[in-house]
Amino acid sequence: MPTRTDIEHLIPAEGRAFDVIVVGGGPAGIGAAVAAARNGASTLLLEGRSFFGGVAAVAPWMPMNRLMLNGGHRGGVHDLFVAQVKAHGGHAYVEGKQNAIDGDGLDIHPDYLKLAIFELLEQNGVCYRLHSPVTDVLMDGQRVTGVVVTGKGGRQEFPASVVVDASGDGDVAHLAGAEMVEGREEDGVHMPVSLVFVLANVDTERFFAYLADQPQAFREVIEQARGEGYAVAAWYSFNQTTVPGTVGVNNGAMVDMGSINAAQAGDLTVAERLGLQVAVDTVRLARDKRIPGLEDCYLMFTGATVGVRDTRRLVGEYVLTVEDARSGPQFDDMIARKYGAIDANQLFIGEMHSGFGYPYRCLLPKEVDNLLVAGRCGSATFLGHAAGKSMGNMMELGQAAGVAAALCSAQGITPRAVDVRQVQAALRAMGVHL
Repeated sequence: MPTRTDIEHLIPAEGRAFDVIVVGGGPAGIGAAVAAARNGASTLLLEGRSFFGGVAAVAPWMPMNRLMLNGGHRGGVHDLFVAQVKAHGGHAYVEGKQNAIDGDGLDIHPDYLKLAIFELLEQNGVCYRLHSPVTDVLMDGQRVTGVVVTGKGGRQEFPASVVVDASGDGDVAHLAGAEMVEGREEDGVHMPVSLVFVLANVDTERFFAYLADQPQAFREVIEQARGEGYAVAAWYSFNQTTVPGTVGVNNGAMVDMGSINAAQAGDLTVAERLGLQVAVDTVRLARDKRIPGLEDCYLMFTGATVGVRDTRRLVGEYVLTVEDARSGPQFDDMIARKYGAIDANQLFIGEMHSGFGYPYRCLLPKEVDNLLVAGRCGSATFLGHAAGKSMGNMMELGQAAGVAAALCSAQGITPRAVDVRQVQAALRAMGVHL
């Protein structure tokens, strides 16, 4: 059992320098931090919120898809992460769904998830800090030399040889002046921003049987309720949980809410307010309409905050496109693979070449050095990002960035100068399927 002294040893004071600093504690950041540390780099993981885990921790029992490969080992950080979660037993997780979009994953209890991540970081010697939002960058010309955290204790600087931006919103790249884009190319529209919630006192067997046998009847109930003035979501997806009689409810945000730019506080405030209305009204309509299995349900709780699917994206040395996802070219600098389907929610859903390659150049800003950008803020078009955007895929992109960052720090070179063949060799040595 860890002591306070054990934990404090991993929480650095201001000014401590690291080989690699990873910004953002979601799946991409976890992949980057653990991979960097396992490849010999002194590593710090910074997270602005009070927990690690990203959307999987924000949205209770949100499916973490593509953690595995065809039900087996995906290699690298994925295997370490899955093993750490499963070590907590059946209270921690249930097996996820199996389809083109949701597959090869786990639905994880958010608190067991947070604990498992702490344990994984500690076992691999990763230093970490929560409540540490990155608000500025340290620069030497066009080179990123560290980051600035501004929290309750004021402004604090942390130098680094290499920084990995896994913030989801591309915060570090944006602050460093890298070229960024937002939203769908033709109109700037973003994917829905949703507040996930949990229903209790559910007859889960009857409810899931109803959804399987009468999906059209469920849709008609929702449409009728919308016409009667209930706040309903554009779509609902229901997930098994580890607590008997409860169901996790993912959704497409309130119908007609419009596009939400999650990089703007005002838009996020709208999404939080209307997300709560959807959660409460879903319970009310389920009871009023006597939806089988939900006749006596209650709202157990909503997620810690809304879940975000896209904001800023890097314009890197290569911009991944949906055509790449569909044709599956073999990039010489491939450092990851993305599995699943194209999932931009109600904006677009389609098939892709599952397992297509992701090039190293997508991690590299064109104008900024000593920075790698991984996860949903990596270099891609709107649908290029939507192709295989599952959390397991984001972890793999982060893992590649972490390996590259460690190699760069050890060799005293910038990410632009690294020999990608060395990155690929290190990933294969970790058991990654390239």
